[in-house]
Amino acid sequence: MAEAAAAEVWEYRIVPGDTLIGLQTRYLRPGARWQQLQRLNRIADPLRLRPGSLLSIPVALLRGEPVAAETLHVHGEVFVERPGSARAALLPAAELREGDVITTGAQSSASLRFVDGSTTLLGPGSRLRLERHARLAPGGPADTRLHLDSGALETRVVPARPAPRFELRTPVVNLGVRGTEFRSRVEGPRVLAEVLEGRVAVGAQALGAGFGTVATAARVAPPQALPAAPELQGLPSLVQRLPLQFEWAAASTSVRYRAQVFDAARPGVLVLDSLFDSARATWPDDLPDGRYELRVRATTPEGIEGRAAAFVFTLKARPEPPFQLRPRAGEALPAETVAFAWARHPQAVRYKLQVAATPDFQAPLIDRDDLTDTEFSAPLPPGSYHWRLASVREGGDTGPWGDGAAFTRLPPPPPPPPPPPAPPSQPPQTTDA
Repeated sequence: MAEAAAAEVWEYRIVPGDTLIGLQTRYLRPGARWQQLQRLNRIADPLRLRPGSLLSIPVALLRGEPVAAETLHVHGEVFVERPGSARAALLPAAELREGDVITTGAQSSASLRFVDGSTTLLGPGSRLRLERHARLAPGGPADTRLHLDSGALETRVVPARPAPRFELRTPVVNLGVRGTEFRSRVEGPRVLAEVLEGRVAVGAQALGAGFGTVATAARVAPPQALPAAPELQGLPSLVQRLPLQFEWAAASTSVRYRAQVFDAARPGVLVLDSLFDSARATWPDDLPDGRYELRVRATTPEGIEGRAAAFVFTLKARPEPPFQLRPRAGEALPAETVAFAWARHPQAVRYKLQVAATPDFQAPLIDRDDLTDTEFSAPLPPGSYHWRLASVREGGDTGPWGDGAAFTRLPPPPPPPPPPPAPPSQPPQTTDA
C-alpha cells in the first residue's frame, strides 16, 4: 500500500506563465526539486511549458497547506482541547485544526468531516487527536492523520484520484487507509479493526473488505471474516415505554452484541452505544421521543464486530400516563358506583379513561377522552374489570396507555334469611287448690 501511495500523481494543468521553477516554489515540499518533475514529465526546457497540457506531480512531493476540519454533530458531553487553550465544550459546526484533541463522555459522540468529504464518527469514551489535516495543493488530494488514544471510530474515506492520504495511528499499531469504510477501536493493550469497504493496512497486515483483525504490540492476528448481520425481524416499530428494550434472535456463533441507536432525523448522530452479553439490549437512559434507527452487530469470541443490521422505530412514550390511585390493582369493591381516581400529570390538559371486561381492552365498556379532572365515577354491574389511563397535552398530543389494573365489582350480599316463625302460644295452665 505504501508503494501505491508513492506512485500516486496529481495532474496539474499548465497555464500561461508557468515554469517548473515557479511550480516548485508554489507546490513542492521542502527538499523536493523541479528537476524531479522535469525527468518524470520529460520536459526539455523548464522555462517553456505548453499551456493546457497536464503536468504529473507525485503526491509525495507536494507541500500540504493546513486546513480546518468541520464538526458535523455533537451529542452529549464532548470537549475539545486546543494547543495553548483550556478544555472547552465542542459545538456543532466548530472548526478543528491540527493539534486539537477531542474527547467524548459516556453515551456521547461526535462526527467530523474532513476537507475531502471523508467523515469519522467518534464513539463514547474516546480521545482523538487531529495530528495532520492538509490539502496537498489547490484541488489536490487531502492528507489526514489521526491519533486514536482510546475509544472507537467509524470512518468513511471518500475514494478519489489521486487517493487521499489517510492514516490512523494508535498506541499499538498504525492503520493506512485507501478509499474505504472501516471501524477501529482501542481497547487497552489491543486494537481491533474491521473493514466494510475498500482495504486497510493494519501494520504490515493487509485487510480487505469483510474482514477484521486484532492487533497487539506483539503481533497482528490473521484476518477473520466479519460475522453476518443479526436478524431483527419482529421488533416493534412503535415503542411506547421506557427504559428502551429490544430483543432479537441470537446467533449460534456470536458471543456478544454491539447495539447502537442513531437519531433518524439527524443521520450520523449516535445517541446510544453499548455492548451486551446476550441478544437483548436495555438502556436506562431517558431518550426523547422521536424516530430512531437501531443498529446491531454480532461479535466473534475475539471481539471482532460484524456487519450491522438496521431497524427504524418511533419512540412515543410521552406524555406518560398518570399514576392510578383507585381502585387499586386486585381491589374488590362492594359499591354499585365505582370511583376512579388518579394523580395529576403536570403537562396534561385532559385524560383518557377506558374500562373493559378483558385485559386487551378490545371492547371497552367505558371509553372517555374528555376528562379534565382526576376523578370519575360510574355504575358498574358485578363482575371483573380492567381500567387504564392516558394523558393528553395541549394540542391533542396523546401519550401511550398505561398498564391496565384489574379490580372486581362484588355482587350485593344475599338478603338476610327471614326470621324463624314464632312458636304457637300456649294457654295458661291452672292448678286446683
